[in-house]
Amino acid sequence: MILKAAGCTDVGLRRAENEDTWAMAPHLGLVLVADGMGGHSAGQVASQLAARAAVRAIETLHGSEARLAERLRHAVAAANRTIHTAAQERADCAGMGTTLVAVLFDGERAALAHVGDSRAYLVRQGRIRQLTDDHSIVGELLRRREISEDAAREHPHRHVLTRALGVRPRVEPDLAELTPAEGDVFVLCSDGLTTHVEDHEIAKALVGEPDLQRVCEDLVDAANGRGGEDNTTVVMARCSSG
Repeated sequence: MILKAAGCTDVGLRRAENEDTWAMAPHLGLVLVADGMGGHSAGQVASQLAARAAVRAIETLHGSEARLAERLRHAVAAANRTIHTAAQERADCAGMGTTLVAVLFDGERAALAHVGDSRAYLVRQGRIRQLTDDHSIVGELLRRREISEDAAREHPHRHVLTRALGVRPRVEPDLAELTPAEGDVFVLCSDGLTTHVEDHEIAKALVGEPDLQRVCEDLVDAANGRGGEDNTTVVMARCSSG
């Protein structure tokens, strides 16, 4: 499997700093997005620590016999431990945390791990499917069908997470493995995108456009054009056989 990947991030129109971090490690088959939280610049520190620790962890297991999902579990644990330790040691980083969504590709398989409300989607033949469930208060309300999608976008607690990296000594990620098909596009993003851009619009942006970098930038521009309330990050990876 050959991966073609692209990504971009933007601070948006309302925030002073960008607390999102994204990473691509093509030699490892890894792409990820992290959206930090915390006072001052602590959220930025948390997301950067998560990305670096996750990449290092996957590097140590590259070529091992461990299942893809177990490699990601290890990466999430390493990232959580790194952030939690830093938060304990640095007063200016107390209470910091971050989301993390990552996809790891190897051969004909892919694995997904996520904690928080950053999302992963699969776009296949023009149709989009959300692969992750938001670990948030609003996400729980949606799953119980107590509120509508429209109400969720305006809910006062839509940014309150029920699970995040670094907040506790241990965290349990959601894990999944799947078999990509030719032409599949995996989309990873922070909630700065999904607050303003609907799922079908993400899929539509990919139709007839081979340049993933342009698609990422167009989606970020769309989020900013509709208010840009948060940092926005988009990463895409297209699967092909040649």
